[in-house]
Amino acid sequence: MRYLPIHIDLQRVDILIVGGGPMAEAKLRTLLATPARLFVIADTISQNIKSWAKAEKLVWESRAFKLSDLEGKQLVYAASGDGTLDNMVAELARQRGLLVNAADDKAGSNFFSPAIVDRSPVSVSIGTEGQSPGMARLIKSEIEALLPANLGKTTEYLGTIRKQLPKKRPQFSSRLSFWKTMFKGQNLASLCTFDQTGLVGKAEGHLNIDEVLPAQGRVALVGGGPGNADLLTRQAVRVLETADVIVYDRLISETVLALGRREAEYIYVGKKPNGPATLQESINAVLIKHAQAGQHVVRLKGGDPLIFGRADEELEALEKANIPFDIYPGITSASAAAASIGRSLTTRGVNTSLTLLSGHDAKGYAEHDWARLAQPKARAVIYMGLGASSSIRAQLLAHGAEPDTPMTIVENASLPTQKIVASSLGMLCTDIARGDITGPAILMLGYKPRSVKASPKPSTKIHEQNHEYQKTQGQGPASYNGQQLTQRKSRLSEPAFSLDQSSFQGFG
Repeated sequence: MRYLPIHIDLQRVDILIVGGGPMAEAKLRTLLATPARLFVIADTISQNIKSWAKAEKLVWESRAFKLSDLEGKQLVYAASGDGTLDNMVAELARQRGLLVNAADDKAGSNFFSPAIVDRSPVSVSIGTEGQSPGMARLIKSEIEALLPANLGKTTEYLGTIRKQLPKKRPQFSSRLSFWKTMFKGQNLASLCTFDQTGLVGKAEGHLNIDEVLPAQGRVALVGGGPGNADLLTRQAVRVLETADVIVYDRLISETVLALGRREAEYIYVGKKPNGPATLQESINAVLIKHAQAGQHVVRLKGGDPLIFGRADEELEALEKANIPFDIYPGITSASAAAASIGRSLTTRGVNTSLTLLSGHDAKGYAEHDWARLAQPKARAVIYMGLGASSSIRAQLLAHGAEPDTPMTIVENASLPTQKIVASSLGMLCTDIARGDITGPAILMLGYKPRSVKASPKPSTKIHEQNHEYQKTQGQGPASYNGQQLTQRKSRLSEPAFSLDQSSFQGFG
């Protein structure tokens, strides 16, 4: 992020706009909604700007720009449409350390005017770092449709309650608990149906009920998915945004961590294969300690915490300590890997069952029903199988599996660093070494990547049985159109935002 989005207080601020045509008018339409004092310098101005000047919404001087116009100004807009003039104004403003926006000139600007969704005092600004104002406007229209028209009034009512709250709830943790209770079970649409009296009544009700109750901490067990932040559930994102403490594993990506609240405490409890590892008992103790202190703790695990995530051990510890918990499942790596190779995990007429298995257990290499897994139509996805790949290969071959049984290795599924190696059981260990697969990786027994026809600009190449690997260029799940394999990054829209963190509620 090169440009930091900030909201500037424009009360008693003087802004200079050089220009009086369409470019200047477009800037003024936004600026007129602020309390700033606006000064327009231009020989001629549009009819709309004339009407605004006549209504004393701005000051217009019909003349050429001069250096002294910059004195006392905090923001400058060079918007005459004359490139030479705008460049000169922008350069002079920058020399004086002023913030300047030169219309249609990214290099000449040190700030940009975002597209704004105005529900004052709520404002949502959308910027593209000057790359595509059209895209910003498109995003604005989508957000406009989602936000209730009376959101601003509701926010003002809540602001009044917030000003009075410290007198009734001196402790910050108590105030935080109050707001969580106020918003629980609400979405924006339902919250904005309250008038001021209704909201005040709702707040008083919660204050009277909760005032004598001690702060109650809880733990949320959250699936961080395979690492691509776009694959997190909305529930996971919401709980990260409200966490006091985030306890996370080695496989949690930086982009997923970035969704957490900046003020939260981040505690790393990773376990590296054949390396340093945080003891499970220590992790349990961390969760209990912070929850007992009344904090909202997020236990963030890669993939789905309910699949090879030792979730039961942590939940049992919380249960013994009488700490309530929520569970927010995530997308497991098997699903992400299947999407990456364009294959369904189950196919009618081929396999009516799927085995998810771990290459390791507490005692070392895990033992499985190798005879069943060696059957021709058996399908399995193996987690934590790199280190055990030689043993897995030997066991399957010894129990009758064919050497040419398809095997696919997917490393860093769904991430930009993703690798896919199409192999066979007989060549598994060789292809892992030649593909420079170091993990984390998924081994897929009985699966091979969907074939891809050549295209002028292929975004993905999958090489089967030739010991080469592919690296994806995007960040989303693979998308297939029958001819070309591409990578798509997207979020599915939902009809409304929700403030409710409904989930499986441990202990009610």
